[in-house]
Amino acid sequence: MTRRVSGLATRFGGGAIGLLPLAWLLLLFAVPLGFTLVYSFGRSTFGGMELDWTTDNYHQALSGFYLSIFWRTIRFALMGGAAVMLVAIPVAYATARKAGRYKTVLLVALLIPFWTSFLVRTMSWRTLLEGGGPIEHVLNFLHLHSGTLNWLDNPPAVFVGIVYGYLPLAVIPMYVAFERIPASVIEAGKDLGGNRWKTFFTVTLPMARPGIVTSVILTFVPMMGEFVIPALLGGGRGVLYGNLVHDQYLHAANYPLGSAMAILLLVVLGIAVTVLGRLSRGFQEVPA
Repeated sequence: MTRRVSGLATRFGGGAIGLLPLAWLLLLFAVPLGFTLVYSFGRSTFGGMELDWTTDNYHQALSGFYLSIFWRTIRFALMGGAAVMLVAIPVAYATARKAGRYKTVLLVALLIPFWTSFLVRTMSWRTLLEGGGPIEHVLNFLHLHSGTLNWLDNPPAVFVGIVYGYLPLAVIPMYVAFERIPASVIEAGKDLGGNRWKTFFTVTLPMARPGIVTSVILTFVPMMGEFVIPALLGGGRGVLYGNLVHDQYLHAANYPLGSAMAILLLVVLGIAVTVLGRLSRGFQEVPA
């Protein structure tokens, strides 16, 4: 009898411990999201809001100026994600397959920026990209550019900041995926007549698909809500949907409209994550 009671107590204790993460997620994610959803159907009042169960906020968020910024944000996330992946794939592959004993050194160098403030790292690019700055001198010296560099407060500066800020998030999952591919599989591809490029695109890259999908999710999702880098490096020309949500909450105090915008972003992100998740289905994980 005592043994049975002890077993039940152990099971109950284990179940209670297992519920703690669920309770944490409900408290910090589900509940705030529920409030955001309810607020999105409200009506803004002077200094507050009242629940009116209206869809006017969604109509406003998807019309005129707001709609143009919404599409600009999607294009920005797609283009920014593509730019990050174009840099991240070679870096991850070279680090995982070609770096040899310098592999750890490269990974540490890649992760060191995370030890400093994201705001400081982003602001430092204003000094590097300004007219007469170091980047301009280097490009002029290499004859890759002539004259004043007018990237700052323009889209090129924003994309530079995006690639710099999101590169580690994209490299690490792909590094793991590339490293886990057995060398014998790549050699087999070469033995069957494939050159280096053909083997990379037909064997190596498809086998690293889960890491690539993870990298895309880790970059595309936060880019849809990005507002720090466009605000600091893009000036007034870098306004995205994340900036509008930020302004509605903190400046205009229009919580219903800001909530509707946030829900629309979450819907787009949910669709994107679902599609990307399907791309990695049916993949047989490479054994370590």
